[in-house]
Amino acid sequence: MEPAPYCICTDITERALEAAMEHAEAFARGVYRDTHPWLVAAELLERCIAAGQSLPLVFASGHPMEFTHWALIADIDVQEFHHETRCEFTGLTAVNPIFRSLDSIALYPSAEQLHRETVEPVTIHRHYLDEHLIHPYAIAETPAFVRGDGHD
Repeated sequence: MEPAPYCICTDITERALEAAMEHAEAFARGVYRDTHPWLVAAELLERCIAAGQSLPLVFASGHPMEFTHWALIADIDVQEFHHETRCEFTGLTAVNPIFRSLDSIALYPSAEQLHRETVEPVTIHRHYLDEHLIHPYAIAETPAFVRGDGHD
């Protein structure tokens, strides 16, 4: 399944990442929990499924924070009453060190910006991620290392 042009980027503690990796090894799916309801992310996943696309998830961790792993989201369960999101993913993969910097991924541009780039074939501006933009999550452009057209 081809990845969507956008992805979800989020921060994760090293302990939570280790737990997710253990769960993925035991059950072929990793689980990430957040105390913020990922309502828009859940809508994006539904849109991807309807379009026959996958929705990538890119994790950042450490001090200084950097991208460490990426996966494909299998399910997002939002419990609004409990203010919790449970995100299941598959295919957890380490990010190549050359792509680990947070500013290697840009926020996903607005519909108007994308239309302008299509009509006036020029990329105007990209806002790259930093530690403040990825909590609780950011909607970003799917990076080349996920799309498969970059160097792994």
